[in-house]
Amino acid sequence: MENIQTNASQQIGNSAFHRVPPKTRYNVFINHRGADVKETLASLIYHNLQNKGCNAFLDKKSIQVGKRISKSIGEAMRTAAVHVAIFSANYADSTWCLKELYLMLKSGAPIVPVFCGVHPSELRMEYEDGQYARAFQMHKDTGKIRPQKLNKWKKALRKVSRIEGYIFQGDQGDLLEEIATTTIKYINAAKRLKR
Repeated sequence: MENIQTNASQQIGNSAFHRVPPKTRYNVFINHRGADVKETLASLIYHNLQNKGCNAFLDKKSIQVGKRISKSIGEAMRTAAVHVAIFSANYADSTWCLKELYLMLKSGAPIVPVFCGVHPSELRMEYEDGQYARAFQMHKDTGKIRPQKLNKWKKALRKVSRIEGYIFQGDQGDLLEEIATTTIKYINAAKRLKR
């Protein structure tokens, strides 16, 4: 596992995690491509954060039967103190993932990137034959998405590609602990700002 961890510990300090206040619905939003990582890495991150007292949102685990999916996701993104974005091979194929990423950046809450099977440079679409570049070409070719929206999503991916994060290469235990530590530091920093 290669760790390109954020400097959260230097920026935020080492403070103990406290339980989520009842008025906060979710303090962590997990953005991911379900077909790639929902049953694996996303679920592992979710359960590890939950076990540490975080109120994490993972669509499959958190959306209640009978609730509108888009409304539930939107509320979770708005209330989250931090977002964990898991970038995988087919992430850019999903307009849901790209919309969520754009809204997460717009929210101003910190994003903890996790790169699973892709390198951060893939998000910058530096190579025409890269997975993300091909996905954007597919979106463009269908004509269903306005070019302005595609450009916003490209800019969002490029911006996140420059945030230090984690590269997942199979050492799940260490990686999960590092992601949780960084996420909890951001949650605590958000709590201090609200005081």
